[in-house]
Amino acid sequence: MTAPERPAQFTADDVRAVPPERIVAAIRQAAADPATLERSAPRSAFPAPGGELLLMPATDDQLTGVKIATIAPDNRSLGLPRVQGVYVLFDATTLTPVAVLDAVELTAVRTAGVSMVGIDALDGATGRTAIVGTSVQARSHLRLLAELGWSREFTIHGRRADAVAELVGYASGLGVDVRAGTPDDLGRAGLVVCCTSASTPVVGALADDVLAVAVGSHTATAAELPAELFRGAQVVVESQGALATEAGDVIQAIAAGALTADEVVELGAVLRGDVQADPRRRRIFKTVGMAWQDLAVATAVFRHGVANA
Repeated sequence: MTAPERPAQFTADDVRAVPPERIVAAIRQAAADPATLERSAPRSAFPAPGGELLLMPATDDQLTGVKIATIAPDNRSLGLPRVQGVYVLFDATTLTPVAVLDAVELTAVRTAGVSMVGIDALDGATGRTAIVGTSVQARSHLRLLAELGWSREFTIHGRRADAVAELVGYASGLGVDVRAGTPDDLGRAGLVVCCTSASTPVVGALADDVLAVAVGSHTATAAELPAELFRGAQVVVESQGALATEAGDVIQAIAAGALTADEVVELGAVLRGDVQADPRRRRIFKTVGMAWQDLAVATAVFRHGVANA
């Protein structure tokens, strides 16, 4: 790769401009490769006076990247974002910087893109989708599902009526049927996507054949889904390594005796056909976000930008 005179700059709008099909394809290809997990370092956190600094590096044969993100809990009182950051992309051979991307939008698109790969692999595309939460992640999941045409009917579930109304208004511009949801809507949904910052479960009983996706937490002590929901379910994670410290929903289900670690399978095994999805059962896809996913999406953004320059 010929190094540019200076790294290309990609804004949040540039990240959103990449067709969702390309995002999903990039993540799916990386997830199916057994070598991918070996080229991705665990998330590391470094304390800072205002919060913490997070680092997430990964590499492949062509590009190397690292996400540098900050979390400053008190920023809201200052009128500043709680989460900020950049993603730096390097040529893998020369280690020359080739691009700098907005890390917040990259994370939103990456997280939703991983969910889309899991939803597709687990036969979860449906016309009846419940989105739990009103965060940036909820918006990104809603957008990708709508633009891919996988879901046309949505209910939005959240604690604050004004935030739910705001997300409903946003979704109405995507050409889908969307409204504020009720507990009964959750019980009838074929796909439930949890995008909250809750540390305790935010849903109760769900349909026996539902696909539930939980993306909102990455600590052992936080769970959006109740442990009992895992009993008899087909459970998929990005990496078995996440079971040690990050996949709180699954960790707590195992501790409660609703599931054993041996029953949990990796997404890559499903994508390679080593494990078959069983749509007759409840399926749960728990994600925590990994560095290789950031690299896959950053690469897609970079290549899309170069191709359209």
